[in-house]
Amino acid sequence: MKTIYKIIFLCILGLSFAMCSDDDNPQTGTPLELTVSRDTIILLESNATQEALSFSWNKGLDLGLNDTVSYIYRLDLANNNFETSTSPEVIDDFKKSYTTEEINNLIISKWGIHPGEYANLEARVVAKVKSDKFVYPEIATVNVIIQTYAQQPQPLFILGTATEAGMNTAEAIKLNEVSIGKIYTWKGRLTHGNFKFITTLETMLPSLNKGADDNTLVERRSEGDPDNYFTVTDKEGLYSVEIDRTAMKIVYAPIVYENMYIIGNSTSADWDIAKAIEMQWDYSNPNVFTATVALKEGELKFYIQRDWGALTFRPLVANGSIASNDVQAYIGGEDLKWMINADQAGEYKITLDVNKMKIKFEKL
Repeated sequence: MKTIYKIIFLCILGLSFAMCSDDDNPQTGTPLELTVSRDTIILLESNATQEALSFSWNKGLDLGLNDTVSYIYRLDLANNNFETSTSPEVIDDFKKSYTTEEINNLIISKWGIHPGEYANLEARVVAKVKSDKFVYPEIATVNVIIQTYAQQPQPLFILGTATEAGMNTAEAIKLNEVSIGKIYTWKGRLTHGNFKFITTLETMLPSLNKGADDNTLVERRSEGDPDNYFTVTDKEGLYSVEIDRTAMKIVYAPIVYENMYIIGNSTSADWDIAKAIEMQWDYSNPNVFTATVALKEGELKFYIQRDWGALTFRPLVANGSIASNDVQAYIGGEDLKWMINADQAGEYKITLDVNKMKIKFEKL
């Protein structure tokens, strides 16, 4: 009887060995694991350009399939099921890092965390196998707690022989900081001469100077760096300036007309010039005016001031069609206007380009 048991045991053991030997895809390696450089971080604005944190992971299990594995990364608020996560990123070098400024801006702008508050974040990596047969992906997550900071204003000032400040660093003119440390705008008079931008009154360094072309900025930090200025050689007068400090780009252009107004009985202003509807212009393109208005049956035209004696923009013919793109500027003469027919009434986006002398009525 003992002999029979031994034979049965050896048969079972042999069968198990045969079954294992038939497995063409044994799992080897270490399960997927996601780690973070630090689990609690206090961000400091002084370290804005330095790496604040990084996530890293291993290859995960090797299924012996010789198939491609893609690692899909996301970041979200913890316990949020990744429903408001960052867009999925396919990352093959096993690491995702953020500078202090990048993660601070992401937390505040995407998830609405107030500056100075803590955010509990959760990162996730999914190891997705591309194979002829379904393979359940490995998933790894890790949490990190981060305290954000409130950005302090980073002023910019314009000076140079083309400006009213001249080369006096104490009198440099402050730009409007639209987005802290990023977007700046300015509207003012420029004459023939040059200009650049400084970051602190009463000192020329550091400064933002002309780069490779008229739309590129470079930072000058020492006396040994090139000191190239932007120049005004053509038209003098009112200019608009817009700076993107993140992209180190600048757009500046003369302003032909500072204001533009819509008037007419097809508008809510009717013929009350004091209520004429003001159009808007953008610092990146100051000579294109736009407005979204409701138009009814009636007439309209445009003035550069709320003044009947001011320059007017009007069609080329009486009862001008809003399908026509041509426009003329005139003072006095025949009172030409655009005509809105009853079947054309509705909400419109109006775009008036005073450089190209073109107008567009776009029904919304």
